Amino acid sequence: MDTIAERLRAAGLMVVSIEPDQAVVVFQDDANLAEFRRALGEYIAGPRMIEKRGERAKTTQWDVFEFIEADQLRSWSRADRIGPRLATEIGVNGDRIDRIRIYTLDVELWHPGLAELARQKMAELQALVNDNRTERERLSDRFVGDLLAIARVSVSGVKLDRLLDASIIAEAELPEQPVFDAVVAAQVTPRDFPAPPPPPDDGPRVCILDSGITSNHPLLRANVGGEEAVLTATDNPADMNGHGTHVGGLAVFGDVRACYADGTFSSPIRLFSARVLNDQNRFDDDRLIHTQMEAAIELFRREPYDCRVFNLSLGSPDVVLNGANRRQTLWAEALDTLARKYKVLLVVSAGNNSNVSAKTPADAERILQNYPQYLFDGDAGLSDPATAAIALTIGSLSQFAAPAVRAGAGAGDFVRAVASVDEPSPFTRTGLGINRAIKPDLVHYGGNLLFEGFGNNVRRVRTENPDAGTSVMSFSHEPLDRLFAFRIGTSQAAPAVARMAALLWDRLDGTFDGELDPNLVRAVLANCASVPEAAANRIAAVNADDGVLRTYGYGLPDAELAFESGDRRATLIAQGRIQIDTLLLYEIPIPTVLRAAPGGKRIIVSLAFDPPVRRRRADYLGVEMGMHLFRGKTPEEIVAAYRFVTKGERKTAPKSLQSPFKCPLEPNAEVVETSTLQRREWAFRTTADRYGETYYLMVQARRNWAPEEIGHQDFGIAVTVTADEPRLYNQVQQRVRARERVRRRV
Repeated sequence: MDTIAERLRAAGLMVVSIEPDQAVVVFQDDANLAEFRRALGEYIAGPRMIEKRGERAKTTQWDVFEFIEADQLRSWSRADRIGPRLATEIGVNGDRIDRIRIYTLDVELWHPGLAELARQKMAELQALVNDNRTERERLSDRFVGDLLAIARVSVSGVKLDRLLDASIIAEAELPEQPVFDAVVAAQVTPRDFPAPPPPPDDGPRVCILDSGITSNHPLLRANVGGEEAVLTATDNPADMNGHGTHVGGLAVFGDVRACYADGTFSSPIRLFSARVLNDQNRFDDDRLIHTQMEAAIELFRREPYDCRVFNLSLGSPDVVLNGANRRQTLWAEALDTLARKYKVLLVVSAGNNSNVSAKTPADAERILQNYPQYLFDGDAGLSDPATAAIALTIGSLSQFAAPAVRAGAGAGDFVRAVASVDEPSPFTRTGLGINRAIKPDLVHYGGNLLFEGFGNNVRRVRTENPDAGTSVMSFSHEPLDRLFAFRIGTSQAAPAVARMAALLWDRLDGTFDGELDPNLVRAVLANCASVPEAAANRIAAVNADDGVLRTYGYGLPDAELAFESGDRRATLIAQGRIQIDTLLLYEIPIPTVLRAAPGGKRIIVSLAFDPPVRRRRADYLGVEMGMHLFRGKTPEEIVAAYRFVTKGERKTAPKSLQSPFKCPLEPNAEVVETSTLQRREWAFRTTADRYGETYYLMVQARRNWAPEEIGHQDFGIAVTVTADEPRLYNQVQQRVRARERVRRRV
């Protein structure tokens, strides 16, 4: 789209907007509009020929029409000017406008490229509002910058009807309505909530490696199982700056704001804290990060703590993959090594982009106008240790787009959230990771930013002391002053996933003989994740190639789907160990009721493994794994086809197993096979009976540089089959149980 925009500018057109649906909005003076329409007519008529030589005429500035759909060109209409929230009240064309009501609106004007011209358009809007103005009609706030012109207006329905036909207006929208009152939240006391019950002694548990916790917080203390300081300078495990307590509250309760709204705090999670940051919020001065991390993980991995899920909402501000530096970091390598050594699940935050903090109007305007394109700039890449391959890296989504309730002089200021609900947080960092691994793996809610005014209509976007309405609510480390605090960042997104991992670990523990493999927990979390459609569309509009994977990874995990199968969703899980340079086959029941069911169906497969790693190798992973789903072939035919595959051919299926026998899982294998967590899926409607009721998932392990003494690789897999057919789960369950009975008899 940027190329088309440049061609349009070269043709003398001012590009004022590139819409999420890939539409390009251009501004053309009336004086030149006739020339524009004439050129369009000539283009539609076909290329002009030079009669003497029988050649086409030379190109002109209007050849840009080659890149656009000429028959789709149209003027911006009143339907385009009505924002989504306003449309729900007045209709998509404004046919339900209440002519008596006073509407308070945020109005965006077309910006012609020069601030002076934009101010002229703002004056036109002021004149429209003042024309036959009633007592309650007014333009209360405005902002005109180098790229943006917006205003807060209150007008009657009669005048709104006129504004929607005004060519200077790009969009009129109802402001987001505040629903959260931070003042009230600051006044509550422990007496306003029943005492949280203690969790079970043998229940799920999470350890946070952070700044410590305030273990006597009245809403948290029942869930605290233990705390230690892993520092040389002090043995005090208490939180001195609030970060760890905030993270800890989210690891225990998940959505603290929802608990506050319900008036009840109750969680089965037992929280443990390893304080690894000193009073200056820095790591130990006398120890390597590697040894400090290992000491903390080893301490809380053993009895009496027995933690298997660890959250690290910590990171460096520096981008890892910046230019010539394509090598894994020492910190990330250490985490991968520790995850493999101690068989633990590590959850890390993707890091925060500090460039989105702005205190000048120009910087604030740049952030608002360039979102979400700037998420793919070089300085928005992952920070250390978010590129760790075996750890789960968590990016951030916006959960709210409305500010907190405001009062006083600033109540009427123009305020706009940078991101909409479920879109990427403006400060989140994006992948990919080392060797183009999928990173972040997952996303969760970490807050939003506001474009707002303060004093004399100056605009800013602030990351410190963020607005409570768009922030993540958790616990204050100073509960005698206030129970709750508000922060933003991927640090707030990670503990929600760590909590889900701990609950899932507890649910799956005992399913298999021996210890549960953290790889299986990672696989199930990926299998229950999805990217919200609106959010995917927003990113695809600016980066259609790999933008969605780079921003969201495999998506937002759904706790309910992670913990349970259902009538229309059946999940099969397995953990195991595969000999390197061999393959395993798993039967996937595809009953007739599924194949014949009307509507859409999906097969989702996820694989996780924990290979040896080495940052001094071009291939960071010592072992790679992959998977393919086959149908219409017997196990013997699949094994025979792979028997003579060479090392150079091992990433692709043999010719005899290609389409239609290989199910077209997406993303392609080449996209995910440098990742230790791989999620792929196939969406289909019908499948022929000739492929039978059993498909086969082939899992492969391939040696890169792993030493010969490492002969096997641990892994976990999850396969989910979904359909609208309500009997699906029972059908799959019957097939699996029947197969188990046959094996027992054999």
